[in-house]
Amino acid sequence: MSLAFSSPLNSTIVRVANSSLVQLSARLGMAVATALAPAWTVRKVSQRFITPPRIQHTRPEWQSLAQGTRASVDTPMGKLAAWRFGHARAPVIITSHGWGGRGAQFREFVPALLDAGFQVFLFDHASHGLSEGTEAPITDFAKGVAAVARHVESQHLHIAGFIGHSLGCAGIGIALRNELKHLEHVRVVQIAPPASLIRYSRFFARALGLPERLRAAMQWRLEQKIGVPWQEFEMPHAAAGLKAKALVIHDQGDKDVRIDSGLAVARAWPDARFKRTFGLGHRKILRDRQVIAASIDFLLDRVEFSPPPKVDEWSLAFASLSGTAPLY
Repeated sequence: MSLAFSSPLNSTIVRVANSSLVQLSARLGMAVATALAPAWTVRKVSQRFITPPRIQHTRPEWQSLAQGTRASVDTPMGKLAAWRFGHARAPVIITSHGWGGRGAQFREFVPALLDAGFQVFLFDHASHGLSEGTEAPITDFAKGVAAVARHVESQHLHIAGFIGHSLGCAGIGIALRNELKHLEHVRVVQIAPPASLIRYSRFFARALGLPERLRAAMQWRLEQKIGVPWQEFEMPHAAAGLKAKALVIHDQGDKDVRIDSGLAVARAWPDARFKRTFGLGHRKILRDRQVIAASIDFLLDRVEFSPPPKVDEWSLAFASLSGTAPLY
């Protein structure tokens, strides 16, 4: 049996295809597959859910990476491609990109971080960029962060902080909660963090026309595969016991991960701070000078940022500006 799934994946998240005809065709195909072969459909969509697209590096990204020192980090998922920038004994900032992304997306941060006295480790998560692998469940994001941190520590270097984007934020939070509990002193910048893998899977299912009973079956199948219930990856749950200080930065008009998600993470993370931006969306935010400056100010503890507004303080009028993007 064959079925042409419409890919709802872009550089960082699942999105609905632009063509209404393609959407209609895919949803009709899904309806037929669901009716005739539900078990086969669950296997296919489960694999699709953890298979990221490999986005080619741009010329500016290659040029930026060429300024760093290439490294390879061994992990159970295969070798991760990494790059080190800056003075060999400076405190380290580790970045963690999102779904379908690559470490080079943080290239605009590198010069500013070096000027601030840090060295920087960029890396590509498993099955992304130049790293090995063909799939990337959420556990692999956390394992990647932990592996790079251990690689840094094996060189007797001091880890000062992490900067994450989108799903890479979840990788940092889960790693700090589990394998990196000893890094209580670090500071963490979370840019456009998702709040819920379960809600994310529901958006994925709706985009494909997958009924809820089969989405739940997909969740169960993947939970058995990784050996961990998805509830453990809900960021408010994962963040609640963390001792590292955090700054959450989220754009009001993010159409990929709604600002409500960033607020949920910031409210759950003990003593977290929150910064809202405007007009930057989900990816341009990584190239904004003010966002980069705010991140460094937080990492150096030279600016006191505001805590996230409480639920009853948050203006529904402002919240509605985020449109119909998925809350995940």
